[in-house]
Amino acid sequence: GAATVTCCEAPTLIRHATLADLRELDALRRANQEAVSFVPFSRYEEVASRAPQTLLTAWDNGDMTGYCYWTAGLPVGTIQQLVIRADARRRERGLLLVETVIRLMAQDPRRYGASCRCRLDLEAVDFWKAAGFAEIRLEDHGSQRGPSLRFYRELKRTLLPLGPFLPDPRRARSGRPGP
Repeated sequence: GAATVTCCEAPTLIRHATLADLRELDALRRANQEAVSFVPFSRYEEVASRAPQTLLTAWDNGDMTGYCYWTAGLPVGTIQQLVIRADARRRERGLLLVETVIRLMAQDPRRYGASCRCRLDLEAVDFWKAAGFAEIRLEDHGSQRGPSLRFYRELKRTLLPLGPFLPDPRRARSGRPGP
């Protein structure tokens, strides 16, 4: 399904990706490849064919202006990639896509939270905080691009332990590798 949301002065259409969208989606990813993790094109093809609700695109005036790829893990879903075209409405489009993904994640009663990872050196660290995510730990996997922060956003309260997914003040920014 598609949803049209007015963001600023022009409407933004958010919809599931189709196979026909993938070349444009990949071009947008390539234009931002220094800031996002690598996902092979074949993965996009598989997701668009089998689970299109986990690959959302943003459209403005007929142009793809962003996309969000997430995985539907339990008890925590993970935003794997968020790519938004750089322009004056970048932050609003990003927030719109994230809120749409959060609503989709929350539809599963077994899902209690959302997670994402962002490199320390990117301006997106502030974006994730503005989107309601909290830093839960520093992760250093030996990447040439440097360490990243793991973020978490609660979807609903739980009394059950969710292990490494929940914020724990004793582990915050400890450097402990995560899932």
